[in-house]
Amino acid sequence: MRHTFYLSEERFYVVGTIATLLFTLLLTIIAFMWIRIEQQKEIISNLHIKISKMERSRLTDKDAVRTMCWKELFERIDNSQKQTKP
Repeated sequence: MRHTFYLSEERFYVVGTIATLLFTLLLTIIAFMWIRIEQQKEIISNLHIKISKMERSRLTDKDAVRTMCWKELFERIDNSQKQTKP
């Protein structure tokens, strides 16, 4: 028993049209997903830049605090040496 699959010309066009529309819909969905992913990559990149700037700012602040501490330490040493000299 062999089954043959036969479409009339009119049904063939209907099936082809539906297949084309579904394929177009699939490509559209993929394109929108791609655009969304690219936007998210840009947002993440901007966040990395902001975080990087904040980290540099923190490091700069830490360096400033260290410098102030060293300066204060040297001033104390100088003051103690001045006080011990007659």
